Amino acid sequence: MDVPGHTFTNGDGLLLLGRTLYVVQNRLNQVAVVRLNHAGTAGTLTSTITDPNFDVPTTVAKAMGRLYLPNARFTTPPTPTTPYTAVAVRAH
Repeated sequence: MDVPGHTFTNGDGLLLLGRTLYVVQNRLNQVAVVRLNHAGTAGTLTSTITDPNFDVPTTVAKAMGRLYLPNARFTTPPTPTTPYTAVAVRAH
């Protein structure tokens, strides 16, 4: 899909809701919000979602009007007690 002037480095999870595509950019700790044309072949970046609680989000799901993103915590050495979380943000 063509989004002039934008690439989606570290693109990981995708969620398509109608003509809005959410692109999780894991190591950038952000979600790009793209409005697609009717054919779904091109789009416009409309916003970027960030949250201080993001720690390498890897995918996205929508429930109860919010987006939920689990943190992969790739920068944290895993141990048997390493906590993992999901972050809820408002869908744009």
